[in-house]
Order: sequence, then C-alpha cells, then structure tokens
Amino acid sequence: MNLFVCIDDTDNFDSIGTGELLENMMGEAAIKGLAECGFTVRYQLFIHDDIPYTSHNSSMCCSVHTDDPDALTEFCGKYLEEYSAEGSDPGLCILADNESLDYSALVDFGKRAQNEVLTKADAREAAEKFNGELHLSEHGGTGDGIIGALAGAALRAGKEEGRIKGKLQPLPGKPDWTSGEFADVFGIERFADENGNEITQNLKIRFVHPTKLLYGKGQITAVIVSENGSYMPKPKIKTNKEKNQ
Repeated sequence: MNLFVCIDDTDNFDSIGTGELLENMMGEAAIKGLAECGFTVRYQLFIHDDIPYTSHNSSMCCSVHTDDPDALTEFCGKYLEEYSAEGSDPGLCILADNESLDYSALVDFGKRAQNEVLTKADAREAAEKFNGELHLSEHGGTGDGIIGALAGAALRAGKEEGRIKGKLQPLPGKPDWTSGEFADVFGIERFADENGNEITQNLKIRFVHPTKLLYGKGQITAVIVSENGSYMPKPKIKTNKEKNQ
C-alpha cells in the first residue's frame, strides 16, 4: 500500500528539525521492515503572529510503501511521542496515495493553511471527509501539529509545489552535462526556469554548486538559470509560496 506520511510541530530551537526527525523515523521503520520510504517534501505554511512555530512554519511529507499500514501508524505515533522535542505540539497524518481518490477538498484545506490561520477543528472537519483513507492524530502538547500535518499530506497528494529535502551535490571531475544526462543520473523528471515554465530542449548544463530540487506538478524538478552564457541548476531556490511571503 502506498501512503503519504506527514508530520509537523515536532521541534524546538535546540532540537533537530522536523524533516530530520521524519527521515530518522522512517529510517527506523525501514530497519524494522515496516516501510520503504521515498523522498521528503517541505511545504511552506502561513506565517502569522497567531501561529506558533519554531523558525519557518513548514511541514514535512514523505512517500511510503508498506504492507502493514496499521503497524506503521502505531510505530509512527509512538516514535513522535518519544522523540519529539520538549515543548512541541506534534501532529501526524497518514494519507492513502491512491490515484482514484479525489483529493480536491483536502488540497483546498492545504492551500488555506498556506494563506490563513486555521484551527484543529478545521483540520478534523476536513479529515472526516476521508474517513478510512486518512489517519490524523496528536502526539503531545496542544496537538496543533495536526493542522500542518494534514496540510502537508494534502498538498503532496495534490501534487502541489514544495521543496525536496536535502541538496544535490556536484560530482567531482564532472562539471559539464547535457540535461538528458543530468536527468538520468540524478532522477530529474522535469526542468523549469525561475518562473516555473517547463524547459524541454536538451541544454548543456554546468553543475558546480549544490542545488535543491523542487517537487512541481507531481515531478522532481530542477530549476535552471542562465549565468554568464551558461545554464546551471540554481544554487538557491525558493518555492512560489516562499517567494510570495
């Protein structure tokens, strides 16, 4: 069974971040034979004085395959309760990854969470419409993390734009690539310019600085810029949502 696992509000200023906690959690789940985990996407949520957050108010969502969703759900809940930082308000969302599902109502909730202050009641109401396809639970503190956890899972299911966790590093002694080679080696599914427009021509790319990848239109996306007559993966990128804040 394919799932999206999303967590939010697990850290404090002295702890590891939510993304690292998610990767540690899913790594442990893999060791126990509970899941195989794909890449993690960061989703930027609304910044507002009425929303408590540590630094950026972002949730983290990964794709997962499991043969025992109930055991995985139980494991994730216990892991958050044990390893989330003191003073945090962790939330967990596990959502079915099913192409036949209509996620539009959930995606609307996720987009609202990027633009307005929402409550746990709002999250519970949105989740009720997906009974049987979605798990949503609190694991400490106020439990307000369920808002971001549901939002992140919803945005991932809706193939909305987010930033893939981690940096893509240049290979020693290999600065020059065609975009076809670059895609094959690094698993890139789509190239785009800074405005989000898809690039389809086979470019010559110079890759000498670490870059981050986007998850855009449901595909792993490299943002390519022109600099001094050369094309290169942009060293620092922001999602459209981050650009607008």
